[in-house]
Amino acid sequence: MRQIIFPKLLPSLVKFVFAAGIVLAMPFATAQDDDDGRRAPPEARSSQTLSRQVFTRINEVMELRDMENYVEALQVLGEVRELFDRDRLNDREKFVMWQFFANIFQIQENYDQAIEAYEQIMRLPNLQQEQLEQTLFYLGSLYYVQEQFPQAIQQFTEYNNIALEPNEDVYFRIGTAHYQLEQFQESIPFILRNMEILRSKNEAIPKNTYDLLRALYFNVEDYVKAYQVLREAVVLYNDPDDWVLLPAVLGQIERFQEQGQSYYVNDVLGHLDSDAQLINLAAQLYNSDYPYGCARIMERGMADGIIEQDEGNLSFLSTCYQIAREDAKAAPPLERAAAMADDGELYARLGRIYSTMTEWEKSIDAFNQAMEKGSIDRPDQVYLSMARAYMELNRYDEGLEAARAAQRDERSRDTARTWVTVLTREKERYETLQRQRRELAEFFR
Repeated sequence: MRQIIFPKLLPSLVKFVFAAGIVLAMPFATAQDDDDGRRAPPEARSSQTLSRQVFTRINEVMELRDMENYVEALQVLGEVRELFDRDRLNDREKFVMWQFFANIFQIQENYDQAIEAYEQIMRLPNLQQEQLEQTLFYLGSLYYVQEQFPQAIQQFTEYNNIALEPNEDVYFRIGTAHYQLEQFQESIPFILRNMEILRSKNEAIPKNTYDLLRALYFNVEDYVKAYQVLREAVVLYNDPDDWVLLPAVLGQIERFQEQGQSYYVNDVLGHLDSDAQLINLAAQLYNSDYPYGCARIMERGMADGIIEQDEGNLSFLSTCYQIAREDAKAAPPLERAAAMADDGELYARLGRIYSTMTEWEKSIDAFNQAMEKGSIDRPDQVYLSMARAYMELNRYDEGLEAARAAQRDERSRDTARTWVTVLTREKERYETLQRQRRELAEFFR
């Protein structure tokens, strides 16, 4: 006896059409002739067989469906429906009829009517285990396609309650339905169960499953588990996007040393191709007490046209070089940044760098530009720095003027007075030396 072969459950979230996959090879009852030519009485029909009349109609439906003549296919099914309405169909015939109604409605993307057909199947008595599982699966899938996620969860849950074997696709769909409803905590166990089943079958877990689970952990702010999922995905798929995300997650769980290392590896692998990524790498090197490396990353990014040469980035580049005690390299980017700034703070900083380099003339020029731009937090400190630079150039009157200007600020008054005293004495000493040199020059003339 031949049996109906039902389509297997489809793994896709959206492809529910099993048109090409249905093979009908079903038994049917028929009258046979005796050896003497007399017609024998019809055999008693089982609830699991199709009559010749129904079998013929279903074959017509399949042929019309395969030719995409859905209107006529539904008309033929309507003839079978008339037998159903007169209670002339057995359990198998009812199931097959509603199954083909659902099938054709699905092909036409008429999901509401497909759902109604499957609901009719659920009302049938004596459903076999396979029929029940299949119907619940398709019901859940159709509700999912229509974004009726609570109903999809309900049908899939009923499927899980009666299924003889766990179906990883069902667990995945329940998880994603909860995710769509922003029920992130409820979603996690189902995605984990999906992965567990796949591992037990020694099957690969799709990349999008890792992405979903990581997103769920992010949404519930469990960054430690999000990092574990991401790290496993990096090992399995070596996706550049995962590599780039890795340092951000490490920062969330305050594993800063590993964060810096992951940024460095990303750079070596060539995964950093945006200004934000390179600046983050530079910042990590800066925070890891490697300012020279920070400066080199910033400079390379600017040279490659990735990092914009704006005020903030140029100032940061200068800072990295300055802390690395590379003042000669710190000055040029800072000078460009200072010219872009709206206030004089960067020029004041530039003046101090030139002072460190004992380039006193450049230092004074920078301090004067700082004063011209204005809006300096501590002009008194700038005046004191100018007093020092003027003294080094033996320009004591200008130095005294700067020191007296600093003296007007109460915060620097005592220091400024000291500078006035020092400058006055140095001026007197310098003038005395100059006078003695002139006198000696005249004596030996």
